[in-house]
Amino acid sequence: MKVALSFTDIQQATQEFQQQAGGDRQLSIGETVLCLPATLGQGYLRGLNLRDGLDLFIYEFELKQDLILDFTQLSTQYSLLDFTFCLSGETRGSIPGLKSELSVAAGQTTFATIPDAAGTTELLAGQKILVVSLAITPHLFLKLLEHDLHKFSLDWQQRFRHAASTPYFQPSHITPEIANILQLILHCPHQAGIRRLYLEAKALELLAICISQLTHYCSDPSPLGGVKPKDIEPLHRAKTILLQNITQPPALTELARQVGLNERKLQRGFQQLFGTTVFGVLHDYRMELARQLLEADQMTIEAISHTVGIAHRGYFASAFKRKFGTTPRTYLKRLR
Repeated sequence: MKVALSFTDIQQATQEFQQQAGGDRQLSIGETVLCLPATLGQGYLRGLNLRDGLDLFIYEFELKQDLILDFTQLSTQYSLLDFTFCLSGETRGSIPGLKSELSVAAGQTTFATIPDAAGTTELLAGQKILVVSLAITPHLFLKLLEHDLHKFSLDWQQRFRHAASTPYFQPSHITPEIANILQLILHCPHQAGIRRLYLEAKALELLAICISQLTHYCSDPSPLGGVKPKDIEPLHRAKTILLQNITQPPALTELARQVGLNERKLQRGFQQLFGTTVFGVLHDYRMELARQLLEADQMTIEAISHTVGIAHRGYFASAFKRKFGTTPRTYLKRLR
């Protein structure tokens, strides 16, 4: 199914989608949720306006048929910079002015400048799709970076300044730090106005990390740490699988099988690409997520321990202390 949309704001886009494809649409202050019609699949599209010029989108669904979102050209008034994070599934797309098809797989993040907010996004049927996207206007983006723009290379300065007229697309990878923030966005513990404030803070934190990662990652296109180019994508996929299953992570043998590598390549690749072991990546993610959940102060320490996949509370406390120099209880008391 193909749906034509004119992206001026979240509410208009979801209204046009509902008119053409159906579904249930729910509105609240600054937030729109569109549940897919049963004929198309199961799931929802959630859009939140965090501030003027900054929108957050969450796609979570499984389609019965391919869905193409065709954003028609408007004017430079609606141009945007887009950061997309694919946690599950695969999406494809195109931007006028770029020849190649744009593909995003699980474990990847992409940066794009999209003049006129024009382009297509193809969501494929038969897979669980979970995508988080941040759309920011060039004006707001440059305002946020106005005191730091000179720190970037001339190429990046020009790319940012001409985002409203020049298309660009660059894939990268979801790091554990980015994955932590995405999980906090997906499981926001707040409601109403505080929810919007919390999500805006997380979105800006995400932008800061991605901008830094993007400019450094793209300045050196050579494989990181000596990893063979053909092994980079499977290793990122393995990391994604691991972090999406923190309570019941697959065994090393099973993880290697899922991504098409042998155990030795998997272990060596993690050391070279991520600077630690397979377990080290999982452990660091668990501890960082636990720290952020403690700071949210919405769950008991025992609940946090189970949430990050550590059943034994004593082991959790010891692991947290080794990582941050203090126990979870003491850390929580300091926050209060």
